[in-house]
Amino acid sequence: MKKWISLLVSLVMLAGLLGSASAGEPLSASVSGFGGDVTVTVELDDEGKIVTITADGSTQTPELGGNAAAALNEGALAALAGTKLADVDTSAIDIVSGATVTSEAIKTAIEMLKAQAGGVVAAAVRDGTYTVTVPAYSVTEQMTLNITFAGGKLAGIETVVAGNTPVIFATVEKNLYPRLIENQSLETDAVSGATVASNAVKQAIEKAVETAGGSVADWHKPVAKSSAIVELKGYDVIVVGLGGSGVTAYLSAAEQGAAVFGIEKAAKLGGNSTNTSGPMAINPPSRVEANGGEIVPGDQLLADWAEYTTIDGRQDAKLDVVQMFIENSGETLDWMEKYSFEFGETMKAFFHPAGWQVWTSYAGKNGATKDDAYTEAMETAKAMNEKNDYMLELEATDLLVEDGRVTGVHAVAWDGTTYLIEGKTVILATGGYIGNSELCGEYINGTWNTEAMTQCDGFGILSAQRWVNANLYNMDVVPVSHIAQVYNIIRNDDLTAGQKAVLTSLALDKAYPVVGEDGVKVNDQIGMFFAFDVWAAGPTYYVIYSEKEMNSFKETGLTAANTPMFLGQGGTVQAGVPVADLDEILRVGEAYGDVFKADSLAELAEALELENLTANVEDQGGAYYAVKGASYVYSTCGGLEVDVNLNVVDADGNAIPNLFAVGNDSLGVLLASGKAYVTYGGAAAGWALTSGRLAGAHAAAYAKGE
Repeated sequence: MKKWISLLVSLVMLAGLLGSASAGEPLSASVSGFGGDVTVTVELDDEGKIVTITADGSTQTPELGGNAAAALNEGALAALAGTKLADVDTSAIDIVSGATVTSEAIKTAIEMLKAQAGGVVAAAVRDGTYTVTVPAYSVTEQMTLNITFAGGKLAGIETVVAGNTPVIFATVEKNLYPRLIENQSLETDAVSGATVASNAVKQAIEKAVETAGGSVADWHKPVAKSSAIVELKGYDVIVVGLGGSGVTAYLSAAEQGAAVFGIEKAAKLGGNSTNTSGPMAINPPSRVEANGGEIVPGDQLLADWAEYTTIDGRQDAKLDVVQMFIENSGETLDWMEKYSFEFGETMKAFFHPAGWQVWTSYAGKNGATKDDAYTEAMETAKAMNEKNDYMLELEATDLLVEDGRVTGVHAVAWDGTTYLIEGKTVILATGGYIGNSELCGEYINGTWNTEAMTQCDGFGILSAQRWVNANLYNMDVVPVSHIAQVYNIIRNDDLTAGQKAVLTSLALDKAYPVVGEDGVKVNDQIGMFFAFDVWAAGPTYYVIYSEKEMNSFKETGLTAANTPMFLGQGGTVQAGVPVADLDEILRVGEAYGDVFKADSLAELAEALELENLTANVEDQGGAYYAVKGASYVYSTCGGLEVDVNLNVVDADGNAIPNLFAVGNDSLGVLLASGKAYVTYGGAAAGWALTSGRLAGAHAAAYAKGE
């Protein structure tokens, strides 16, 4: 452990040395955009004139913020070469259409650079309360806040309209609001698990600062971080990630009398399991009894599962683990009902042709939410042993390893405090890798839009692979996809709700050619539910229309009214009703990167790099449109190989006795390479809850020498 502390101290000293840039080096400043920081870098000559100035919008939506950064780099920013930085008038830099947030972030970063270079006097804000509205996470309403300044300082933040998922935004109100007021800086970190909401709050404050006559650059001051190092020792089980799988693992281990410590990167419990309707549970004893006998023939389900996961004669799933899941998932339902959870009285069938009743919804007892239930369960488990504890906003950054053996977890809290947590066993429950663009690009054809908490960045998978040579298993399974919408959802009032509904309908119409990024049609792979099958096109897809077809929509209406099952924006659309304002809808859609037009099909193919488009779509002549859509996924599925005890398996096929992986960190063992998630209903949610329950018990038994 002393070696770890020495290393940490050395790294801190080195970071301090590296941060001391000489006067001749480029300056850079970062500002929160919609999905992450936007950074502007400037190189100056000896007279303070700009040599080069560039904006990095790589964290932004590529077609909007990314394009805005590129457009400004090539245009307005490039034109600043030779101008004194102190003389740059950012108000003269035009906002890029459809990318207001990113454009404003770039302008603010330039103001910050001016302040860094010297010669800029801070502008005081006028006291008062300012009501501001900005786009947030919600697809139906914007965020409205009352921002109060008193004595030239930020004195209060009041929510008028959250514009976000309530339980997630509650973490912003509880944590970010007071930190912003305490720090008096917009460099205050976003709340993990609520990045978009946090950045929207910061953008609202920026807007209020400008309205109050202040300079946004003055509000981007560094925030000090703690350098403290805390050692926590003597735990039997450490659970990394407290979503559904992590909470059930923690609860199960605590039941066995183990001393348990839980780590959660987000500011709330339950993770993505609070966003799902319900889990798969095969023949729960209580429901079997109420039903008068077996509900689902387990042997038939296993055989069907085996058939689905066979590729070219090769069985891809680990059938012993699948069987273990089938035999134990029902018990999980009854076990969770002993605590704070309540499941549907009857089991239901999903979309599989066999109609097996394997799924049911769940919530908290007595009308409570799932979030309430997870919190109550954790508090119940914590009380089972006086040493038990857990922390939110604590990010695991590495495993502690001695002589090739996992001995604990290295983690960093929101305030910068480092925690070195030692334990006999570690359970990885970090939710897969949907928040890691590099892994997504390597294994699942790129970055996917999500309806998930993207703090799931592959930590469990990468750390186990790095330190114990863990074996990866079916990393390329298709993400869980149940939602489709336009690629860039318009979250402000540039279109009415009804106009947004028309644009959405155009993005969901399989009566017209639906092509992937290679221009190949996937219509024959789309069944009854467009959103469940359009993943076949990849992370993004295009619906292709001729100008003649668009003109007919104006005159006679859409041929079908396609409405999304999820992420609807409140408007209505009707088939057969002329869309007189379609040109306006398409114009705004173009500005947001959802609609593309070219004078011919060939030119459209070239502009969008859809190399096979002309070979797959019949050319009717004239101009063509492409409406861009995306699958909004919940999670990745591939991950670490585990055995029937949920122990991580290394590349040589050996089980690692004190390391476990649950939930989406190991879901790939149930599935098949390159194929979609199984359609029985709730398999990912069921695996999360069941694998967590079983791993917690196994980890506790191992730690206690049983």
